[in-house]
Amino acid sequence: MNGMNLHLHFRWVFILLFFFLFSCSDENAEKELQSEYDYIKENTPKQAAKPEYTGPAFDFVPPEDYELFDRPYATETTEQVVVYEFFGYACPHCFHFQPYMEKWLENKPDYVKFIRVPLNFQPNWEVLQKAYLTAELMGVVEQSHIRLFKEIHENHTRFSSIEQLAQWYSDEFEINKQEFLSTAESFILDSKQRKADKMGFEMQVTSTPTVIVNGKLRASKKVRDRDHFMKVINYLIKKEAEEMGLIEKK
Repeated sequence: MNGMNLHLHFRWVFILLFFFLFSCSDENAEKELQSEYDYIKENTPKQAAKPEYTGPAFDFVPPEDYELFDRPYATETTEQVVVYEFFGYACPHCFHFQPYMEKWLENKPDYVKFIRVPLNFQPNWEVLQKAYLTAELMGVVEQSHIRLFKEIHENHTRFSSIEQLAQWYSDEFEINKQEFLSTAESFILDSKQRKADKMGFEMQVTSTPTVIVNGKLRASKKVRDRDHFMKVINYLIKKEAEEMGLIEKK
């Protein structure tokens, strides 16, 4: 190592020592720094106590835990935090994710609005997207949603047409098959399909399942642990609720 490099080497060592003082410094320096810290702590005015929040008590960081959109999607409401779940019935990852979402829904705060958005990513997804939106219009989606997932992934039933799905809904939930078919082929159903695909495009959804909070915060795909994933979602909901004034900041 020549003289110039040696000089630079020791200079960087000094800088690193400075920044990692708590773990790498000598005892006297640590005591001085701790003394300054205690002085600041004792002389900082204490804030008035606020109501406690029952959600997560720790922070998450982007991009490891979540991503912030440059151009948020307009949720059309300022009264609730909107949570979107983008899914596809044929997606096995979406199926295995459902128990976590169902458990979360049991304790969903009143200030949260939950919206499922079925997408059309694959050739056989379009008819399943149509089935979900038809069931939603006919008021049976809450009964049929998990049942259809299980029919596909546990019973290995393959639906290739809306007629097959209409028959399944008729058999399972005693709804009128012809009414289901006419609803599935209606103009309003076509509009709902177009809106779902547009939402997926505008919120940059490229895979399922994807969960987006308030049209601007997406739980990161890097998070593989489902329990941690749900904690991230709760954190983002709390973050948005505080900013919107729906709950007190902690």
